[in-house]
Amino acid sequence: PTGDTLSIGDPAAPGQIDLYLDPLCPYSGKMIRDQGAEIGRRIETGELHINLRLVNFLEKYSASGTYDSRGIYAAFIVADHSKSSDVTWQFIEQIFSADQQPKEKGATDLSNDQLAGLADRAGAPPSAQDMIKLGLPIPFDGHAIAADNLPLLRALPDSGVPMVVIDGESVDGNSDWLDRVPR
Repeated sequence: PTGDTLSIGDPAAPGQIDLYLDPLCPYSGKMIRDQGAEIGRRIETGELHINLRLVNFLEKYSASGTYDSRGIYAAFIVADHSKSSDVTWQFIEQIFSADQQPKEKGATDLSNDQLAGLADRAGAPPSAQDMIKLGLPIPFDGHAIAADNLPLLRALPDSGVPMVVIDGESVDGNSDWLDRVPR
């Protein structure tokens, strides 16, 4: 974690992007399901660095009313405790997977224990899982992180998610943006 951003991959990688996602957003989920494996491969091979900026503008549509903030908190805890871009990206893939991502206006969303289980599946250490289960917004506050990232997203010409920013230009995350990233 770096401020309100998850820095994933080699900071010196030729491909540099900012990526905006909302944990509840079905379009963010589609992007991660469609492109996540290739993104993960490029992170692993040192070709891609992501400044992941998570937002929570759909949170009010989660069953608990707190899902986005809890998912953001969990991602930051996984990154902080694992110190691994691969584990962090695997966790991101887990929370956006078709069988895990809650539905907008759905009857349920993921509990802290379920988020901790996804962290375990991604390879996060037990200390991260324990922190996620507790759910105390310390040392990361998912709501505050999202609140800080939202104005940055809204400053872009198109302010929806998923949004990729390449060399200062915003691009729909469900486009062929990976073809435009230097390797």
